[in-house]
Amino acid sequence: MAHEETVNVIEPSENANGMLKTIDQQLTDANAEIDDLRMQIAWLERSYE
Repeated sequence: MAHEETVNVIEPSENANGMLKTIDQQLTDANAEIDDLRMQIAWLERSYE
């Protein structure tokens, strides 16, 4: 008996595209938060000089 392999091709769906946008938005939000925290740290460091 021959062994048959089947390959399922996964097509991007609307849901997957929405998830990617959500992940991209989360990354954007996280980078904005990091920038804000860096400014807060810089301000705190200046107050101790």
